[in-house]
Amino acid sequence: MNDNFKKIEFLSFCIEMYANRSAISGVVVARQFDEFGILDFLLENYETLHTQGWQYTLPIINDIIKYRQNKKTK
Repeated sequence: MNDNFKKIEFLSFCIEMYANRSAISGVVVARQFDEFGILDFLLENYETLHTQGWQYTLPIINDIIKYRQNKKTK
């Protein structure tokens, strides 16, 4: 598995987890993540975030929510 595939897999995982927690579709989440720069945030922090394991899912999602809120208010 190459590095790009792993990053795409991680982004997909984050989109799905956020969609499940927010009760909205993955397509809507993907658009929001793109609009607010969250995809860039996740990729920039991939090395740290992806190593946290499944137990770190909720904190990752909470980080995304905080990041999105901060971007929305600027």
